[in-house]
Amino acid sequence: MKWSIIGAGNISHIFCENLYKQKISDIISISSIDKIRLKNFGNKFNIDENYWFNNYNDVTKIKDDIVYIGVINSLHKNLIKNLAESNKNILVEKPSFLSVKDFDDVVKVIKEKKILFVESMMNLHHPQTSEVFNLIKSGEIGDLINFKHKFGFDIRKKFLKFFRKNINFYNRLTDPSLGGGSINDLGCYGVSFANKLANLKGLDNVIKVKKENIIGKTNVDENAKLSISYDNDFHANLEVSFIKNIGCEAVIEGTKGKIIVPDLVKPQDNFKIILKNKTSKVFNFKAGNLYSYIATDVERYVKNNLKEADSIGLNLSEIRKNLILLDEWKKN
Repeated sequence: MKWSIIGAGNISHIFCENLYKQKISDIISISSIDKIRLKNFGNKFNIDENYWFNNYNDVTKIKDDIVYIGVINSLHKNLIKNLAESNKNILVEKPSFLSVKDFDDVVKVIKEKKILFVESMMNLHHPQTSEVFNLIKSGEIGDLINFKHKFGFDIRKKFLKFFRKNINFYNRLTDPSLGGGSINDLGCYGVSFANKLANLKGLDNVIKVKKENIIGKTNVDENAKLSISYDNDFHANLEVSFIKNIGCEAVIEGTKGKIIVPDLVKPQDNFKIILKNKTSKVFNFKAGNLYSYIATDVERYVKNNLKEADSIGLNLSEIRKNLILLDEWKKN
């Protein structure tokens, strides 16, 4: 299958390294507004120089099977709209949109053109998620009661040579004009997983949310908490942070026990799931590269002429439901 790539940053490199190892996919074009990154990316992945584009729109002129969007959040909406209007299948990095309004502005075109549209929530496609869902469906922890997830790291130590108490610098994570903030960058994982669990329990409605956001000097959320109450006494408690190293553990509690997932978002090649009910069991698994699974699923969607993700990923309706919660979480 032929892939076109938009964006030559770190996330595109990681995705294409995983794609390249499959040896069944061809990366045929790269688009980047940074000429140095464009050249380095093109050389690294052996892309024909005639298909190194310094303009994102040039990709609409070539024949490919799907376009991967790996640029900053604030550019997603217009790129998705332009690609959809050109009948391009799309895989876009999370969050696919920054608001429900943006989604609603573009989804009509996506449906009219009958293209495949997938949001790259890579952890949902990884075998770890299937194993967790299988344990829940088997009744090992009884009826679902609660989901807890924390995901965060202190970006001050990464971007500041000398530690400062406050974040007062601008980059894609901290600039509101670029879609920055811990909720946009990290919160989408917990929200999407919480809604997937609610679906397993047969729930559709959120009846109450409670939030606690810390807004920093650059006017984005640096630390944020969200409590979600669904019907039938199922709850989710989420926390994301750019100012605390809180890991990425998830705990799924039921009436008979709980499942602990040490890393919900980026499971390693060797990952484990801990089950605690009457006894304690540790399940150890081996897997491949993180992004290889979503790439394989997307190629399956294309070959089977599907227009959105199946139950493993996020369909259009699920993306919209996630955005509704994320919008509510971000409100001051």
